[in-house]
Amino acid sequence: MIYSFSLSQVAVWLGFGSFLAHAWCFFDYDKAVSWWRAFPRSDLMGGILLALATAWAAWLAGTMNLMEYTRFRPLFVLAAVALGVTSWLYVREFIAVRALGVLLLLGANILLDACFLREDGLRLIVVAYAYVLIVKGMFMVGAPYLLRDAIDWAFANPFRGKLLLLLLIFPRSLRRRRSALLLVTLSASSPLRL
Repeated sequence: MIYSFSLSQVAVWLGFGSFLAHAWCFFDYDKAVSWWRAFPRSDLMGGILLALATAWAAWLAGTMNLMEYTRFRPLFVLAAVALGVTSWLYVREFIAVRALGVLLLLGANILLDACFLREDGLRLIVVAYAYVLIVKGMFMVGAPYLLRDAIDWAFANPFRGKLLLLLLIFPRSLRRRRSALLLVTLSASSPLRL
């Protein structure tokens, strides 16, 4: 095991982080929309995220058990750093999205590591979410323009954007009757055009 996080710690931080990110987007909607629309081509965010991804990948290559390839550890660390630097120099288009994709792939490693050899029912939810992150990360690295298109589609209509944020924050509570009042209130403020 590379990381020393328990399954409960990972589940709590995953839920808390997801809630905070989506709640910020929901309650400060205008600022969040402008930030998300500028994100895919942001060199500043791309540099920060790429530096984090490069440092994390180099640390991972330097500390994980490589079995019979342990003697090549310095080369793997050097390759991780070289890949980060050359990505910044030669693959600048959508670098923020690509770096976010790499961070999602590395983050899924934490989730899967916390679930390794566990028998809890919660493990299946975290593993399923980890594989969703892996698929998202692969698409972000391979086809980063899809995130830009998804952001444009999601925030083209304020009602659609807020509805998607609500569905991601409170998926279970939207099935209850109490949340129907919230949806009626939202639809009264903006017409329904999905």
